Amino acid sequence: MSLALRCESCGMPMATNEEHGAQNPNNPYCIHCTDMKGKLLPFEKKFEDMVKSAMDTRWMNREQAEKYVLQQMADLPAWRGRAAQMKPGASAA
Repeated sequence: MSLALRCESCGMPMATNEEHGAQNPNNPYCIHCTDMKGKLLPFEKKFEDMVKSAMDTRWMNREQAEKYVLQQMADLPAWRGRAAQMKPGASAA
């Protein structure tokens, strides 16, 4: 049984061990937010991935997607401090 029900980086539900980074049920991050060893990917990578996903799945333009993603990331434990400092339209790098 998983200790984290949702990824602390993107919010994805993790119902099985295979959905956790490195298939480790103690890892609070999902396979999409970690490298092969289970280490959390950099903020810049996840921000860009989530912006692209929002644009593709929610039919948002870039500005709308950045604002949406920053609001979502600000509520996630992995990014609370970092996302709160960002402003839509600013580079994540």
